[in-house]
Amino acid sequence: MDRVGVGRGAARASLMALACGLTALGCSASVSSAHSVDGEGVTRRDTTITHEPCDVQSSSARGTDVNGDGTPDLIQVFDGARELCRSVDLNFDARVDTWVYFDASGQVRRRESDYDRDGRIDEIALYQAGVLTEQHRATTLGGRLDTWHFFQGGKLSRTERDSDGDGVIDQWWEYPDPEREECPRIHSDVDGDGRPDPGATVDVCGEGSGYVPPARHTPGPTGPTFQPGGQGDVPVELEGQGDSAEPGAEETP
Repeated sequence: MDRVGVGRGAARASLMALACGLTALGCSASVSSAHSVDGEGVTRRDTTITHEPCDVQSSSARGTDVNGDGTPDLIQVFDGARELCRSVDLNFDARVDTWVYFDASGQVRRRESDYDRDGRIDEIALYQAGVLTEQHRATTLGGRLDTWHFFQGGKLSRTERDSDGDGVIDQWWEYPDPEREECPRIHSDVDGDGRPDPGATVDVCGEGSGYVPPARHTPGPTGPTFQPGGQGDVPVELEGQGDSAEPGAEETP
């Protein structure tokens, strides 16, 4: 085999390792998002957005009317003194924007967020011991997941994307500098075989790229702007109501 062939083979092996997640989690590591990797290194992910039940109509639910319009904007569901989950209407339009779920120790284990106010979940964030580990996003707001962020120590470490909506991962994002999430190195599948291809890598902030990272956006009057990585821009609690809100709020009507 000539040197070019060897180089391409090494590049392919390196990218296959990336597809397995060796740069972050390792092929033997388990993640909570439903996925499968076949013998050829092709990763398929479930793009279905599934809402976890939170029975805000139960007798253990307690509602808080923050803006005084007679409708509870924060509803907390309890099992005795332990809060199980809550729904939050952030913009007082009588539609839930965020669902928050708690583990046995009272720490957040899951958040579901609706960013475009259409009543459908756009992002699911998963936590372990209160630390963010994964975000599953529908970035096109099309009702199906297309982006999966993975975190280590609360910092974004890698991303998988299904750019064409077929359930097969075709982009793998690395973050060489954990403090610069806006500067990923993106590997792509351009020949349609479900694996990253040599020569199809873009270093967004690399030398000669000509790219200048934008300033981080903040929520505008029409809602938040999606970022390439990191947590969503929208707050998850109502003003004056933190995770430690007491069970003694007014009863749900």
